[in-house]
Amino acid sequence: MSAHDRAARRQAALADYEALRERRPELFVNPSGAAFKILLDRAGQKQASDEVSRAAVAAGLPESAGDIGVVYRDAYFSLVRDAVQFPNNRLGTYIRLVPASVSGGAAVLPLLTDGRVVLLRHFRHADRGWHWEIPRGFGDPGENGAGTAARELQEELGLHVVNLTYLGAVSPDTGLRAGTDHLYLARIDTAQLTDSPTRGAREEGIDRYLAVSQGELRSMVAGQQISDAYTLSAYALAMAQGLLKADED
Repeated sequence: MSAHDRAARRQAALADYEALRERRPELFVNPSGAAFKILLDRAGQKQASDEVSRAAVAAGLPESAGDIGVVYRDAYFSLVRDAVQFPNNRLGTYIRLVPASVSGGAAVLPLLTDGRVVLLRHFRHADRGWHWEIPRGFGDPGENGAGTAARELQEELGLHVVNLTYLGAVSPDTGLRAGTDHLYLARIDTAQLTDSPTRGAREEGIDRYLAVSQGELRSMVAGQQISDAYTLSAYALAMAQGLLKADED
């Protein structure tokens, strides 16, 4: 790649970075005592970028590994590489994922009127495996957490919310991803539950529904049959708030 092309690539990443900073200024603050200070001046960014690029090339990696700014984006996430100053004053970079939706995504724990909890078996591309989960998904533009929860419940389980209770926010991976997602408990009429996923749900990788008693859910959690962080977090919050019964069979 020519020097001109490299400069153009870096300039494009920084232009997107400044646009993101204007839309989401809260993501670029440097609070008092912050361990990693984001460098927002071009001189500091260039110095950090050049140092990381040299180290990357020496390690057999592409020199673009030092680019500062929005280095990738799609409809769901932006991959952002910040120039930072570490506690020992060394300059470098830190990478993070920023969701496109300001409100984040949502997950919802479906509680039937007969006391059972509904799980779905979902195939996940990231680890190429099946997981027992609750419905969850990304937020659409302009959609709040409750709207996302209700939509995901309809899309993945074909159920309409009777009552929605906010459980709290969860930070899925503070080491990589910015922002929080929101967790809810939905009370659902048992008669609504169908035996098998809809065609739309199957296309998303869902092949089975399972309605379990609260005791069975507790056993699945204790037996490590559930590994999905959203499901475990929603379960913990619902238990702590007394919305599920520890001794319910």
